[in-house]
Amino acid sequence: MPGPVSVLPFLVPRVDADGNDIGGIRLPEQAVPLGTYTDWAFRSEATGAPDTVVAMAGSFIPFPKTRAERSESHDPRLSVEERYTTRADYIQSVENAANRLAQQRYLLQGDVAPIVTDVGKHWDWIMAQGMNRKEGN
Repeated sequence: MPGPVSVLPFLVPRVDADGNDIGGIRLPEQAVPLGTYTDWAFRSEATGAPDTVVAMAGSFIPFPKTRAERSESHDPRLSVEERYTTRADYIQSVENAANRLAQQRYLLQGDVAPIVTDVGKHWDWIMAQGMNRKEGN
Protein backbone atom coordinates (compact mmCIF):
# COMPACT_ATOMS: atom_id res chain seq x y z
CA MET A 1 0.00 0.00 0.00
CA PRO A 2 1.47 3.40 -0.96
CA GLY A 3 2.23 5.99 1.73
CA PRO A 4 0.38 9.25 2.35
CA VAL A 5 -0.22 11.49 -0.65
CA SER A 6 0.19 15.24 -0.40
CA VAL A 7 -2.28 17.59 -2.01
CA LEU A 8 0.62 19.88 -2.90
CA PRO A 9 3.60 18.77 -5.00
CA PHE A 10 6.79 18.20 -3.04
CA LEU A 11 9.24 20.47 -4.84
CA VAL A 12 12.86 20.87 -3.80
CA PRO A 13 15.58 23.20 -5.12
CA ARG A 14 18.59 22.01 -7.07
CA VAL A 15 21.55 21.15 -4.87
CA ASP A 16 25.34 21.09 -5.14
CA ALA A 17 27.59 18.04 -4.63
CA ASP A 18 27.17 18.42 -0.84
CA GLY A 19 23.37 18.43 -1.03
CA ASN A 20 23.12 22.14 -0.20
CA ASP A 21 20.67 24.37 -2.08
CA ILE A 22 22.21 26.21 -5.01
CA GLY A 23 19.78 29.10 -5.37
CA GLY A 24 19.47 32.25 -3.35
CA ILE A 25 21.94 33.98 -1.08
CA ARG A 26 24.36 31.50 0.44
CA LEU A 27 24.98 32.44 4.04
CA PRO A 28 28.55 31.92 5.30
CA GLU A 29 27.71 28.61 6.99
CA GLN A 30 26.46 27.27 3.66
CA ALA A 31 29.12 28.91 1.48
CA VAL A 32 31.83 27.32 3.65
CA PRO A 33 29.95 24.26 4.92
CA LEU A 34 30.62 21.70 7.62
CA GLY A 35 27.69 19.61 6.46
CA THR A 36 24.52 19.44 4.43
CA TYR A 37 21.70 21.80 5.34
CA THR A 38 18.26 20.70 4.17
CA ASP A 39 14.94 22.50 4.08
CA TRP A 40 13.20 19.27 5.13
CA ALA A 41 13.50 16.50 7.70
CA PHE A 42 12.14 13.02 8.17
CA ARG A 43 10.30 12.19 11.37
CA SER A 44 12.40 10.66 14.11
CA GLU A 45 12.22 6.89 14.51
CA ALA A 46 11.36 7.55 18.16
CA THR A 47 8.09 9.26 17.19
CA GLY A 48 7.19 6.75 14.48
CA ALA A 49 6.71 6.95 10.72
CA PRO A 50 10.41 7.73 10.02
CA ASP A 51 9.73 7.76 6.26
CA THR A 52 7.38 10.74 6.60
CA VAL A 53 8.66 14.26 5.91
CA VAL A 54 8.01 16.84 8.64
CA ALA A 55 6.62 20.10 7.28
CA MET A 56 8.50 23.30 8.05
CA ALA A 57 11.51 21.54 9.61
CA GLY A 58 15.10 21.41 8.45
CA SER A 59 18.07 19.15 9.07
CA PHE A 60 21.82 19.35 9.33
CA ILE A 61 23.93 16.34 8.36
CA PRO A 62 27.60 16.90 9.29
CA PHE A 63 30.38 15.90 6.93
CA PRO A 64 32.62 13.06 8.04
CA LYS A 65 35.58 14.42 10.01
CA THR A 66 38.29 12.47 8.21
CA ARG A 67 38.89 10.78 4.89
CA ALA A 68 38.99 7.43 6.74
CA GLU A 69 35.59 8.10 8.35
CA ARG A 70 34.17 9.09 4.95
CA SER A 71 35.49 5.87 3.42
CA GLU A 72 34.14 3.74 6.26
CA SER A 73 30.67 5.30 6.05
CA HIS A 74 30.64 5.39 2.21
CA ASP A 75 29.73 9.08 2.35
CA PRO A 76 30.20 10.68 -1.11
CA ARG A 77 30.78 14.14 0.40
CA LEU A 78 34.33 15.31 1.14
CA SER A 79 35.35 15.15 4.79
CA VAL A 80 36.15 18.20 6.93
CA GLU A 81 39.89 17.40 6.79
CA GLU A 82 39.74 17.18 2.97
CA ARG A 83 38.11 20.63 2.78
CA TYR A 84 39.95 22.69 5.38
CA THR A 85 43.58 22.44 6.49
CA THR A 86 42.90 23.67 10.03
CA ARG A 87 40.19 25.17 12.22
CA ALA A 88 41.77 28.59 11.62
CA ASP A 89 41.63 28.02 7.84
CA TYR A 90 37.92 27.19 8.10
CA ILE A 91 37.15 30.20 10.29
CA GLN A 92 39.07 32.55 7.98
CA SER A 93 37.11 31.22 4.99
CA VAL A 94 33.83 31.85 6.82
CA GLU A 95 34.94 35.34 7.82
CA ASN A 96 35.84 36.10 4.20
CA ALA A 97 32.42 34.86 3.03
CA ALA A 98 30.65 36.94 5.70
CA ASN A 99 32.64 40.06 4.79
CA ARG A 100 31.73 39.62 1.12
CA LEU A 101 28.05 39.47 2.07
CA ALA A 102 28.46 42.57 4.25
CA GLN A 103 30.12 44.41 1.33
CA GLN A 104 27.15 43.40 -0.85
CA ARG A 105 24.82 44.64 1.92
CA TYR A 106 23.24 41.24 2.59
CA LEU A 107 24.67 41.26 6.14
CA LEU A 108 25.47 44.04 8.55
CA GLN A 109 29.19 44.40 9.25
CA GLY A 110 28.34 44.04 12.93
CA ASP A 111 26.97 40.53 12.23
CA VAL A 112 30.30 39.21 10.95
CA ALA A 113 31.99 38.76 14.36
CA PRO A 114 29.07 36.80 15.92
CA ILE A 115 28.91 34.57 12.83
CA VAL A 116 32.63 33.84 13.11
CA THR A 117 32.28 33.04 16.82
CA ASP A 118 29.34 30.71 16.17
CA VAL A 119 31.06 28.78 13.39
CA GLY A 120 34.04 28.19 15.65
CA LYS A 121 31.68 26.61 18.19
CA HIS A 122 30.03 24.58 15.42
CA TRP A 123 33.46 23.32 14.27
CA ASP A 124 34.27 22.28 17.84
CA TRP A 125 30.95 20.44 18.21
CA ILE A 126 31.36 18.55 14.93
CA MET A 127 34.96 17.57 15.60
CA ALA A 128 33.99 16.27 19.07
CA GLN A 129 31.26 13.97 17.70
CA GLY A 130 31.58 10.32 16.71
CA MET A 131 30.33 8.82 13.46
CA ASN A 132 26.60 8.62 12.70
CA ARG A 133 25.83 11.95 14.31
CA LYS A 134 22.80 13.97 13.23
CA GLU A 135 21.12 17.16 14.28
CA GLY A 136 17.68 18.19 13.13
CA ASN A 137 13.98 18.11 13.81
